[in-house]
Amino acid sequence: MVTSKPSPASRPGPGQPAGGWSAGTVPEPSGPSGPPSWLQGVALLLAIAGLGVSAYETYAHFNGSHLAGCPTGQGTFNCTAVITSPQSMVFGVIPVAILGLVFYIFAVAIMTPWAWRMRRPEVAWLRLGSMVAGMGFVMYLIYAELYQIGQVCEYCTVVHVTTFLLFAITAVSAALWGVRT
Repeated sequence: MVTSKPSPASRPGPGQPAGGWSAGTVPEPSGPSGPPSWLQGVALLLAIAGLGVSAYETYAHFNGSHLAGCPTGQGTFNCTAVITSPQSMVFGVIPVAILGLVFYIFAVAIMTPWAWRMRRPEVAWLRLGSMVAGMGFVMYLIYAELYQIGQVCEYCTVVHVTTFLLFAITAVSAALWGVRT
């Protein structure tokens, strides 16, 4: 039996699959497929920080605890006035603190480096959609603090800033690297 060497034209070149290019296949893009790993890490750390603050606010809401470091009285900053106001309940039933906690549990999951690397557009759209919804709710909460309650909660402000930063990271990532695979 005589064996022949494959011709140079039939051997795969650099970057080609072992079988060569078949009809209809397209090479993978050469640029980065998503945000750099340091940005993914920052997003995850921000989500964890938001989860921690939201968990503390939820604990304080249900235990009637005073939030550490927050002044009480008639000044501009008064966490107790904010977290016990009628605006701290959605439809008079659901505490805003619970919504923040649920949002940040989801944010931690969707901001993990593994979620950033998933090649599914649904994950990217969920990340972007959740951050847009989160920012919309934050805008309402800032309005409620400033114009309806007339007091500002420092812990709430930390959550608002964290949500904005996550929104910015997600929006810039979607603009630069897309939401589709």
